[in-house]
Amino acid sequence: MTRSKLLEAIAGGDLSRVAALLHPDTALNPAQGSTPLYRAAMRGDQEIVRLLLEYGADPDQPSGGDEEGLPLCAAACWNHAETVQALLDGGADPDAREAGGWTALLWAAANGNLASADILLDAGATPDLADDEGDTPLTLAARYGAYGIVWSLLEHGADPSLPGTDGAAPLEIARRWAAADLEAALRAEAAAQVEGECTLLVGRSRAADGTQLVTVEARRPDGSGYGLTRQLGHAAVATVLETALGVRPSAGELLRRVLPYRELDGEDETWWAAVYALRQRHDDETFAAAARLCEGDDPVGREFGADVLAEFGQEGRGSYHERTLPLLREMARREDDPQVLDAVLHALGHHADERALPEVLAVVERPGRRPTVSDAMALAAVLPPDDDEGLAALVRLSECPDDEVRDWATMAVAGLAADTPRIREALAARLGDPDPATAAEAAHGLAARGDRRAIEGIHRVLCETRRLPGDQSYARELALEAAQELGLEISGS
Repeated sequence: MTRSKLLEAIAGGDLSRVAALLHPDTALNPAQGSTPLYRAAMRGDQEIVRLLLEYGADPDQPSGGDEEGLPLCAAACWNHAETVQALLDGGADPDAREAGGWTALLWAAANGNLASADILLDAGATPDLADDEGDTPLTLAARYGAYGIVWSLLEHGADPSLPGTDGAAPLEIARRWAAADLEAALRAEAAAQVEGECTLLVGRSRAADGTQLVTVEARRPDGSGYGLTRQLGHAAVATVLETALGVRPSAGELLRRVLPYRELDGEDETWWAAVYALRQRHDDETFAAAARLCEGDDPVGREFGADVLAEFGQEGRGSYHERTLPLLREMARREDDPQVLDAVLHALGHHADERALPEVLAVVERPGRRPTVSDAMALAAVLPPDDDEGLAALVRLSECPDDEVRDWATMAVAGLAADTPRIREALAARLGDPDPATAAEAAHGLAARGDRRAIEGIHRVLCETRRLPGDQSYARELALEAAQELGLEISGS
């Protein structure tokens, strides 16, 4: 009776009732039937999970209910990341297997659950542990199109050459799906799973890694049905797997691959996967290919080439800096496409060479130009300590109506090595900025210079971020660092 009441309380998410039902001899690990811990893990109720673990629930005992298994697998399958962490904190084995040889990491990979996969990998889950059919986390993530999980698996040492259940390696799987019409394939599969009349519904959203999430549901007239979800991340997956395997598609091939995704990805994930792949080669052949793109007629090609060259010539990478800088400076002088120009500024910011100041300044001050974050980043990177004209332009950017540009410019002013009245006044002017992060950057810059006007900004940021919606942790951390710089004691922060 006690266990049925406990399961009922867990189903309702009633923490206080669960706590009232628990006592030292409560049977939390029954040999048959559903375990309370599994039910709580499947719901993603991490507070109840932690409470059950404190009272002796076994995190590695499979639940005996119909189609049930390990609590950790249930939490990972439904992407209850906080519950995954709670179970691991309670001693759950990250490599424990349930029916079919499935582990929590396999469930996370098969369902594109990035947050859970990352937690499991950081906890020591074996990245190549396969199920009984031979599928690995990498083959499952490649099939799903889970770019972020593939990246994380490779970072944690997964072997990109291991084949899956059908004998296909992850790269073959990713390329096959990248060449397919994903929505059409999902529609056909969903319809095949539902007998008789049905309506197909298609939904699109954003996955945790930024790629598009496509959901297709075949719904019967009575409301029941069958649904499938995949990510449009297969092209990016193929690119990172090629890099891991030493496969070298040409710059042109990679550019053609990314073009269909420019309007689909949240932050150009497929584009940047290709850019990073080319940057890592860092050889004459790749440099020449990127330079040709920069000099071509196609603005998208020029943008791609500039992004690739942004990190050529960085420390320890030979003479590419001296070869890249003149090319980028010339692009800044002649380019009129806004997106290409932004990429050029981004690249010049990475190279951080004061010789590019005239070109950067000319772009930033072009009549009618709408400033971007790259304006502030590039100008701060190439600004000599004693250049009044450049500093004045950077200060003007710190007054820009665009919150993001203003924030980056204020951070750039705060980070300058110089300490002048002009810099201090520019920072003091931002202490009342409506954006908490910008105000915090200003306070941080003043505090670093020993200017006690920062206290006004520190107090405001710490008070206001308590009641503002969204994650304000960055602004608060900056304000607390500024307070520490001035030797202030902050209580209740």
